[in-house]
Amino acid sequence: MRKLLVSLLIMMLFSVSLTGCGEPHTEGIVIEADQNSVLVAGNLSTDRYKELKRESASDGDIFEAVKQEVRDTGGAIDLVDFTYEDANQFAAGDEVIVWIKGGIAESFPGQGDARKISLNE
Repeated sequence: MRKLLVSLLIMMLFSVSLTGCGEPHTEGIVIEADQNSVLVAGNLSTDRYKELKRESASDGDIFEAVKQEVRDTGGAIDLVDFTYEDANQFAAGDEVIVWIKGGIAESFPGQGDARKISLNE
């Protein structure tokens, strides 16, 4: 009886873990994109991004402005640099959904590998 309960419990846990496999890890706004990476700010509103963009003199300054926003909000904004094969199809200001491979390194900004990135329409 105990083996049956343990087996059922393991099967239930396994099925629950499989359910989440297709769900995106995060959503956010592209801050920078180049050939192999996309820098994404999660938990940053579109309106606040536009304000920061207006206040910034250049595209390089928007990165600094977002970094300062992360500090000012006590880390409420997630800033992650994702390695992604087709990163050059995205531009600063795009709203995206990201599925990751593995975890995110705890650096600043965070670093991770994206399995898939798509525009959030």
